[in-house]
Amino acid sequence: MLNTLDVAVLVVVGVALLVRLATLPVLVRAQAATRRRALAAAGADPAGGARGGTGATIGELTVGLLTAVGVLAVLRAWSSVLFEGLGRSFDVYNARYLTIVSHLPLHSARTWYITSFVVCLLLWLLLWCLTQRNLWTVGMPPRLWRAGRTRAQVAGLLALRAVLAVFLLPVGLIVAALVFQAVAMAASRRARPVGAEAVRAEEARVAQAAQAAQAVQAFPASPNPYVPTAPARAPYVPPQTPYAPPQAPYVPTQFAQPAPPVPAAPPVLPRPPVGSPLGAHEPRTIGGYQLLGRIGSGGMGTVYLAQRQGSATQVALKTINLELLDDADLLCRFQRESEVLAMVPGAYTARVLDTGVDSGRPYLAMELLDGRPLDAHLREQGPIRSAEALRALALALAVALSGVHRLGLVHRDLKPANIMLTTAGPRLLDFGIAAIVDGTRLTATGGGPGTLTYMAPEQFGEERVGTAADVWAWACCVVCAAHGAGPFAATNTGAVIRRIVETGPEPAALAAVQALDPALAAVVTRALAMAPEQRPADGTALLAALAAAQPTAPDPAAVHDQITRGWQTLAL
Repeated sequence: MLNTLDVAVLVVVGVALLVRLATLPVLVRAQAATRRRALAAAGADPAGGARGGTGATIGELTVGLLTAVGVLAVLRAWSSVLFEGLGRSFDVYNARYLTIVSHLPLHSARTWYITSFVVCLLLWLLLWCLTQRNLWTVGMPPRLWRAGRTRAQVAGLLALRAVLAVFLLPVGLIVAALVFQAVAMAASRRARPVGAEAVRAEEARVAQAAQAAQAVQAFPASPNPYVPTAPARAPYVPPQTPYAPPQAPYVPTQFAQPAPPVPAAPPVLPRPPVGSPLGAHEPRTIGGYQLLGRIGSGGMGTVYLAQRQGSATQVALKTINLELLDDADLLCRFQRESEVLAMVPGAYTARVLDTGVDSGRPYLAMELLDGRPLDAHLREQGPIRSAEALRALALALAVALSGVHRLGLVHRDLKPANIMLTTAGPRLLDFGIAAIVDGTRLTATGGGPGTLTYMAPEQFGEERVGTAADVWAWACCVVCAAHGAGPFAATNTGAVIRRIVETGPEPAALAAVQALDPALAAVVTRALAMAPEQRPADGTALLAALAAAQPTAPDPAAVHDQITRGWQTLAL
């Protein structure tokens, strides 16, 4: 049986939860205002000081104040003894009031009083810290949370809350505050973009809607050209027939077999528009593929959304820009990429569907992938916080590298921009500077292979670059996915190189992986060994190290299932 004290605590929790859920929009707006002020204070977003933040914050404070008054009023109206025990600030002497309503001995009531207060206080402060971390990291620049000013501000507010709770706040309000903070922490994990990020998201949504409208206008409904048209005829007028009495409906005999039901065909959903419209100077067909839009472009080439004439399958068609067709080195590199991609197995890499040359212009048709690159995901949604999703990413990249290395190839440019996060799992892209393990280099003279912050120490010297360099880059990408920035990120080129060849990775970056998956963190630390021979030798050895780091080594055939299950925990 519940005593009066237990019922009172449940009532306080219930009232606080109902009020918090009813005022959830006020909480969301207040959290968005906090994030905008943080961006504005750091100078990271000129739109950070948008109007509306002060009103939302005042509204949130008003909700908290009214809830406190309501809880104290309920306690006073219910029982003056309960109000003396829970409606005043923490004091061991107040435990004697609880003996009256709980029917406990004084020492037991005192123990319950002290333990409950300490547990609720610590949980409240812990949830507040987790909420602040989410507000400063989810969809925010990583440097904001790492800044010393931010840490000092959070520490000061934490100490202030602890002092207020111990000396001023009634014990009953600590319980209500714990409920409020639990809901706030849950809401902070789904924080929406603010400032310029929100403006860019809205612009992207409007642009996508406009492209969809253009696509509908560009392909109006038209009659089937394969059905011959008939000349217009006068409307049919049925002849007048004499009245006939209605006949009884036909009833089949017992020998007649009922017709089987015809299943309805599933509806065909239109595919959302991809990319941007073609320019007036751009071709409309290349190599028998009709170009439908531009997915992306750079200084050397362009990737189009394309569809082979007579087929409904859409592909990503990559080609070199017209003004660069006279560059023999670039043509060699493009041809090399086509050959490499055609050899690489399709597991967690982009599959090549077709290659060719059209009027001197080479092209490469690959499967069209949904999703976005890892670096874009980190900018928009922040680090990956699911241990299962992080391990799925690490395993999928290891499987892809295993297939690459078995062919005698080295990717040499593994980085977040070359990792596509699709609904079916991660995909490794861009083999443009891949080289044979024997040391053949296809990069231009003086051009370093790879991206600086993901390059292994041996890539800065004259040593032969082998598969261990890809293992190093794999570890950097896993750390970046968990931390939001690479383990060797720094403010300038010299500092990056110094970290790679001398001081080692950022401890906080490795700690992010350790917090999610200690076994994975051990493999990552080994893969970042300075000497290549101390790392897993290649993708196959990396897979073996990941399997050995688990409590029970999975069957090799179950790795794909493990990746699929873990990937489902990631919100793309």
